[in-house]
Amino acid sequence: MNHHLISLTLIFPLLGALLQTVVQTPRSRWIALAASLAASICAMILIASMQAQNADLQMTESFPWVGSYAITYDMAVDGLNALLIVLIGILFPVLIASEWDQKVGVRGMQGLFLLLQASLFGAVCAQDLFLQFFFWGLSALPLYFLVGIWGGEQREKAAFKAMVAGSLGDALIFSALIVIYYSVDPHSFSLRELAGGKLIGKEFNFLGLELPVSGVAFVLMSAGLSLRAPIWPLHGWFTEVSQEAPSSVFVALCAGVVPVALYLFVRYCYVLFPETLNSASKWIVGVGILNLLMGGICAVAQKGLRRLLAFICLSEVGLVLMGIGSLNPVGVVGAIYQQLILGLGLAGFGLFSGIIAERTGNAWFMNEGRERVLGGIVTRAPVVSVVAGLVVASLLGFPGLGGFVGHALIIIGSYSIHPLTVLISGGALLLASYYLFTMYRFIFLGEVSQKSESFQDLTLRERAYMFPVVLSLLFFGLYPKPLIELIRPTVLTVLSTVK
Repeated sequence: MNHHLISLTLIFPLLGALLQTVVQTPRSRWIALAASLAASICAMILIASMQAQNADLQMTESFPWVGSYAITYDMAVDGLNALLIVLIGILFPVLIASEWDQKVGVRGMQGLFLLLQASLFGAVCAQDLFLQFFFWGLSALPLYFLVGIWGGEQREKAAFKAMVAGSLGDALIFSALIVIYYSVDPHSFSLRELAGGKLIGKEFNFLGLELPVSGVAFVLMSAGLSLRAPIWPLHGWFTEVSQEAPSSVFVALCAGVVPVALYLFVRYCYVLFPETLNSASKWIVGVGILNLLMGGICAVAQKGLRRLLAFICLSEVGLVLMGIGSLNPVGVVGAIYQQLILGLGLAGFGLFSGIIAERTGNAWFMNEGRERVLGGIVTRAPVVSVVAGLVVASLLGFPGLGGFVGHALIIIGSYSIHPLTVLISGGALLLASYYLFTMYRFIFLGEVSQKSESFQDLTLRERAYMFPVVLSLLFFGLYPKPLIELIRPTVLTVLSTVK
């Protein structure tokens, strides 16, 4: 059974999405949750079955898909993608449970969430570039409908911008795949066959110019992924979606899609383009620093939880990029670990902001005069206040929570690039402390405002989907060793090809 666990993580959500078209609404909720949980259980068994000291691809499933064009159904896990499988396994049952009381088009929303879950699992596990692109491109479709149908007043405009950005990004990635495919003989999309510097020295002719395959494909893929992840200054569509999308949908975007985009960047850089990565590492760190600072500066000016979450995501992506570009084992391990923690932290923030918006009618915590509009919720709802406090503490990297492990490893590893990066990271974390604690103080502390008078604490259903996120942040912060031992051997192996 272990040899088919990856396929089961795809089949269960797809089957659940298909059943949404034929079952009635009361049952559809349970079927969606059961399908998502079944896939998540398979994912957790998959990770638990991995050999910790094995740097190679494990749990492999491979057979020809389109044999005449060397396209294969090739799925496997290793240290680079294992934590993303854990993240997706935790995230989507939580999102489906968070929309349990959805009244409009509940079957459609659940079906689209399940399709998104399957597509992200596929993109993470695929070891064939064409198959990976198939799943990654597919993930944009459910997001378009989730924003365009269930979003706010400007939902169609926001969904259109997101689709345009995603389509342009996918076109750039596909162009890179074509260049890579025709640069090797025999032609291949297999990541296994293209790994280890096989593209070094390869060139292709374009308008009479001989261009390096590795350099051009690296730029195309980086630009394509930057349009799907919030990389400054290409993040305009992302902040607009943050305003219009339902809370659970924006959580799926920033806590699910964005970490997967970062994973794909790691996979492509370290497996396909080791030589180019070596020369571009300082540029990657520079882009990371720019995102870290711009995200933090913009977050300070925000008055609502939705846009604040968007800029927190922008800043955290910058921190991960710093670790990726460090070319240091500690920094790269930290970057991969932080992808998991980033997803969980943003999920927790997005979900409790959705609860606040549902209780109070909007997600604003200060008015145009920068005066509080909420306050004193801790006396009315102590459980949600503790949950929100733990999520904020993890985003800030407090000891004992998952964010501390990721932040510490990235900063230690980034020192190898330049000590200045440590100072910049420290300044950005101080800035984050200011805007996150200001937000927390305005909402939860102080006198009880009029809008907070009738604020209710977490219901049993809300506790059922919020507690797994918070407990995961605690567990991964207190006992990170098993996950780090999964990551480290693979990181050391891919770094050996870079240096």
